[in-house]
Amino acid sequence: MNEGGSGNQELTRCLERIRRLEAVVEASLMVNSTLDLTELAAHIVDIATRLINAERGSLFLVNEKDGSLQSLVAQGVAPGSLRLEMGEGIVGSVAKSGQAEILDQPYDDPRFDPEVDRRTGFVTRSLLTVPVRDRDGRLRAVLQLLNHGGDGFSREDVEFLAELGVPFAIALTTARLHTEIVARQSLERELKLAADIQRNMQPVSRASIPGLEIEVLFRPSREVGGDYWDVIPLGDHRWWIVVGDVSGKGVAAGLVASNLQACLWSSRKAAAPLPEIVSSINELLGRLTRGRKYATMVILEWDAERETLSWVNAGHPPLLHERDGEVREYGATGRPVGLLANQRYDFDGLFLEEGDTLLLYSDGILEADGGDERGEFGLERVCRLLPGDGGPHGVILRLSAAVADHLQGDEPGDDLTLVCVRRVKR
Repeated sequence: MNEGGSGNQELTRCLERIRRLEAVVEASLMVNSTLDLTELAAHIVDIATRLINAERGSLFLVNEKDGSLQSLVAQGVAPGSLRLEMGEGIVGSVAKSGQAEILDQPYDDPRFDPEVDRRTGFVTRSLLTVPVRDRDGRLRAVLQLLNHGGDGFSREDVEFLAELGVPFAIALTTARLHTEIVARQSLERELKLAADIQRNMQPVSRASIPGLEIEVLFRPSREVGGDYWDVIPLGDHRWWIVVGDVSGKGVAAGLVASNLQACLWSSRKAAAPLPEIVSSINELLGRLTRGRKYATMVILEWDAERETLSWVNAGHPPLLHERDGEVREYGATGRPVGLLANQRYDFDGLFLEEGDTLLLYSDGILEADGGDERGEFGLERVCRLLPGDGGPHGVILRLSAAVADHLQGDEPGDDLTLVCVRRVKR
């Protein structure tokens, strides 16, 4: 009779073993049926609670950057509402030690936080907390089951969850990579849209200003740049020609550049002198960015009827004026906009003769770095290359080719903007 009883027990264990192996296969198929990370986590918790006979379960994903643990699924609690540091609480302790734990009296353990029970009305009587590792042994998540429906959690449950953990971890890794790829593709689409919008911000026509010929090079170092150039008609035979450079790069700088453009276009009908308009822009940009972003800019005002040119240079690199091969620099007439409140700006000006050439540019041209031996491109090179044949088009070709040669195939580290203006017959 004893031998028969032992045989029956062994048969029961074998059948249970077969059932659980079948469950591992079923779980593998189920968790690999989705690439949605939250849906996958719900599958994992549902399978584990059903096969182990638990009332509830939670799955905490390990953040690979800082090691923190975020709840993807916590049955009875809002998704993503629980976050723990490595070593914090029972889940954090298991993540840190890498060892599964069974607690039959969780309220007696100082690591247990009863706050969730108080909020939800649930009573935690027992806990099984296990690390979820992939086939290479790397920790991917922590699974916690609450309240066994029978005699309590056992070591066999731990071993079984360890087997389930491998397909769980593989599926989690795949789903997370998929989520990251989708997010990256979405970001790339957003950046492309932002770049299209920025390109559309540029003037369509450059040949509509009487007495001036204009040529432009505008090349953001990223999808979206912080450089800005524009031609703004004022009426009464007057135009603004603008080059600006927002601190930093990327989308944030591009947003500030778009605000600059909006400010200028909304101010173009104002009766105030140009220095007062720039002062107003300084105050507005300072309030918008709270000093965290600022911009240098040059605003030229061309009066085609009087054939005069005046400008404000707010902390921008010098305006260059070339006449008969001689190049003169005109420096800043005030500080960058958005940096300090209550700034006053002066203006400068000159009478343009036929053939005179002006060059506006961003500091990305000057700071184009060719490496240890060649250093930065520098203002001296720009001044040397400004005189020559071909008008504004020739100037842009000479400078862009020289910068490319200086960088020797490397990408520029900053946005590159050149706006060349030449006085021609009306």
